[in-house]
Amino acid sequence: MNKKGLLGGVGIVIVAAALIAPKFVAPQVEDTLKQHVEVINALPAYKASVVSFDSGWFSSSATISLGADFGSLHPDASVPDDVSVEVVVNVQHGPVLMRFAPGLGMASFEAFANDDGLREYLDWEENTPFYHLTGSAGFSGGISYNDSIVPFSFKSDEEQTELTTLSYEGEGEISLDEFSYEGELEGAEVLLSDQSISIGKLKLETEAKGDILEIMKGELYEGDMSIKLNEIIAYQPDDVELFKLKDFGLEFVNYFSDDKKRMNIDMNYSVDSLEAEDFDLEDLKLKMAFHNIDSEFLFAYNQMVKQVYDQNPDEIEVATQKLVKENLPQLLQAEPEFVISEFSGEMEPGNFKGNLSAKLVGISQLPDNIENIDFWLSSLIVDSSIAIDKPLLKWIAEQQMLSTLRIQKPGADEAELQEMAEQQAPTMINMYLEQGLLQEEDDVYRSEFLMEDGWGVLNGYRMPLTKMM
Repeated sequence: MNKKGLLGGVGIVIVAAALIAPKFVAPQVEDTLKQHVEVINALPAYKASVVSFDSGWFSSSATISLGADFGSLHPDASVPDDVSVEVVVNVQHGPVLMRFAPGLGMASFEAFANDDGLREYLDWEENTPFYHLTGSAGFSGGISYNDSIVPFSFKSDEEQTELTTLSYEGEGEISLDEFSYEGELEGAEVLLSDQSISIGKLKLETEAKGDILEIMKGELYEGDMSIKLNEIIAYQPDDVELFKLKDFGLEFVNYFSDDKKRMNIDMNYSVDSLEAEDFDLEDLKLKMAFHNIDSEFLFAYNQMVKQVYDQNPDEIEVATQKLVKENLPQLLQAEPEFVISEFSGEMEPGNFKGNLSAKLVGISQLPDNIENIDFWLSSLIVDSSIAIDKPLLKWIAEQQMLSTLRIQKPGADEAELQEMAEQQAPTMINMYLEQGLLQEEDDVYRSEFLMEDGWGVLNGYRMPLTKMM
């Protein structure tokens, strides 16, 4: 066969595909927009509609109205009841992409919100989209994108509050069964009537396993999310520093048990340092977890929230009681557990650390009277301990006494109150030791508590829980 003829034939097929294929992309674009609008309308307090959709051979464009009813979510807050914006979506059909995200793929796209209605509440640079997104969809259905929010300011005359932010940029990827995103805010300033707050760089990262549309509908999923904030500083009007927080971290992880019937949720908090006028805390760590939460209960809870979010408190309480009544037995049979695996920190007077676990076990059915305290105590297992350096506990006792004395002796000399607090603090600690609430051990005070089968053990002393309450 003539190689030139073969190559020529292949070239004709490629050119034909590049011309014909774009027309088949337009219906998919419209269907995808309708799917997302439908899901948004099912979310509490949000609504969306396709205002217009125009399809050509090589491109499509749409205008979508997005609205949020903040009044239904926060009826007592001083926020506008209903805020809506129009988002313009422009799409270039593949396979040859020249705009927005050049390359090969099903489509490239941009979306931007430049609605003047937002300017009633926010202020930003003229002739600039408030929000802008660009990205592309590959042949396998995967989507990658970048988004940004311009620096803006918000001012509330009634509350004498002003918020100013720097730029925000993010990037994400979406596949059929996974979603990931990370974004970074350069910083912000908050001005209040009696103080100002400077917020440093904030970084957000999240990953989720599952179909993003199904997740938005309330389906449970495995994933993790982290927030890192490098600094917060609060000032009084005369620029006197109230407090300074450095390197705050939050990690949130949720994952299923092997049989998918239970969900585990881990929450880890950390602070490198927190400084105030008479307070200095370093290396604060708090690791919490909820284990063995029944998956069906969580799903039912998600659906209930979507249904009652805009109802009055009485109706929400009735719906919550109904949910608990119908799902509580299954929730308890899963033996839910709350854990604080680590709670620790360092202060100038000394260090502290502690842990706790509380678990409901052996519940096959509920009693006729679910308010029976003996039933719950007999089903609850608790194991906790805390250790605190002696100088730190003395300082805490002094602060507690000082607060009490200020109330008892208003207008008294502060130096005299401080001296009285220092004198009375050891008496308070000795009282805790005599009552068995604390144990003295080398350079620390320690307290340990165990509970099981209706009995409590406090620092080695065993007694019925009914006597401890």
